[in-house]
Amino acid sequence: MEKTVFRRENREDDAVAATAVRTCHADHDHVQFDGFVAPGETPRAQADRALSFADRFLREYCDGSLADVTMIRHYVREDLLPEAEFEIGEACREHFSPPELPGTVMVGVSDVVGGDHAVKIELEARIPHERGETEVVELPPPPGYTNSAERIE
Repeated sequence: MEKTVFRRENREDDAVAATAVRTCHADHDHVQFDGFVAPGETPRAQADRALSFADRFLREYCDGSLADVTMIRHYVREDLLPEAEFEIGEACREHFSPPELPGTVMVGVSDVVGGDHAVKIELEARIPHERGETEVVELPPPPGYTNSAERIE
């Protein structure tokens, strides 16, 4: 298995995290992005810039795109929820189109390390060596499911 570590410049040997790690497998490449933050005045702006960075990175270094992202984890300052949830959702809807929608998790945290940031994002992508079509299977919602708009807290 071939492994590539992408690290920001001037971090020297004390770097505890990489920007991303790509591992090459027989039929696909797996890319794991560390938690990263992006500048912006609002959670939406930060999520938008982070997703734009990820898309550019996947295109330039991995022969992929956001369509290859399989999972996103958003770590959001809990004092900004639930409004930030809707803002981040709006940013995601501008970057992803059905059926290439990734699984998503949003976690409320007390703070995001790195200044006044509202959102920290981790992504995973699976970039196939040969492209195929996406199969879509319609499932009913799980028991007790409520979406964000229906939830009351």
